[in-house]
Amino acid sequence: MAITPRLALLVLAAGILVTGCGEPTGYRKEVRTNAKARVNAASAQLSYDQARQAFEVGSFDQARRDVEVAIARMPEVPEYHTLQGRIFLESHRLEPAARSFEAAIERDAEYAPAHYYLAIVNQRWSDDEAALVEYRAAFTHDATNVQYLLACAETLVTLDRLDEAESIIAEQLTYFEHNAALHHLLGQIALLQGRATEAVERLREARMLDPDNLDLLEEVARAQYSAGQYAACHDSIMRLNTLLPATRDDLRFLEARCLALLGRSVEARTLYLALTNTLAGDPALWSELGMLSWDLGDYRRVAQCGARLVNLAPERYEGYLLQGLNEQNKGNAAAATRLFNKAVERAPDSALPNIILGQSFEGLGNLHAARAAYADAVAVEPDNLAARELLDRANRMVATGIEE
Repeated sequence: MAITPRLALLVLAAGILVTGCGEPTGYRKEVRTNAKARVNAASAQLSYDQARQAFEVGSFDQARRDVEVAIARMPEVPEYHTLQGRIFLESHRLEPAARSFEAAIERDAEYAPAHYYLAIVNQRWSDDEAALVEYRAAFTHDATNVQYLLACAETLVTLDRLDEAESIIAEQLTYFEHNAALHHLLGQIALLQGRATEAVERLREARMLDPDNLDLLEEVARAQYSAGQYAACHDSIMRLNTLLPATRDDLRFLEARCLALLGRSVEARTLYLALTNTLAGDPALWSELGMLSWDLGDYRRVAQCGARLVNLAPERYEGYLLQGLNEQNKGNAAAATRLFNKAVERAPDSALPNIILGQSFEGLGNLHAARAAYADAVAVEPDNLAARELLDRANRMVATGIEE
């Protein structure tokens, strides 16, 4: 059959129609794919939000189920893996927690929270070096987060790299100058390095930035004591006592020490005696009360403290020293010397028993033994000025054979 022009036109039109209908097929697939991706993303985000809410209220099982749905729908989102890791971390499942944080880092190596929480896992495993690497990475990728900086510095302190810890804080202090925690940590580092006066200033700055923090006020007081600022320490303790809900024995003990060192010996003794009712088993309390009583000439109390100390802590030197001082006061020089020798045997790091033993030997007229005791005191504490002066005097007396 011949194809008429009309038929040809119809065939051509049909071809055009067929071709026209086929061309949009790829486009529609792309539209459908994009729409499906948007639905998946929205659904994953909804599951993630639900997981986060459950996590925040402690419903870890529900949170885990919800975040697994989010990950299944959108596995490339690092936030989802990080939340999953946090859920495992709170459930004390460290291995899966680490895997989740590592998965987040694989998807985005610059995602700071994943590095931060992976560092926490490493610390739980007592691997502080590995933790430091991750904390550094977290701060490198988000230098606005002071918590990451603090974590770095605290880990360096744990590793006893104090200079480095102080340095990284100092480099950033301009940006975080109003952060109390940074000044607090600088104060703690200064204390650890024996710079007590500087520690006081750092801790006071921290307290000015966080005035309601009573723990900071207590740290200021203890730093003031370490710095020899006994009056300021006493003032801080008095302030604490007005703010705390109840009086604490450890602060009363510190107050007694301040009073003693400020020369307010009678007040200090009264406070020490009160503390014997609540801290009767503390050897340090009886030792300090005994030495203060010796200074006050209260030998009845010296004897009591010595006996209590020998009973409580026979390995310590103070009880024998106090008993020896009491015997010396009673005129029993030989008995006193025996007790002082017992004290020396138990005090390899203290010059005081050797000094008192030397003085006891002097009282017995044995200058050579006294000189040996003073020499031992200097050997134990080379910077002890009193021991050096006593040794020099004993050397002169032995050399000249003349008592001074």
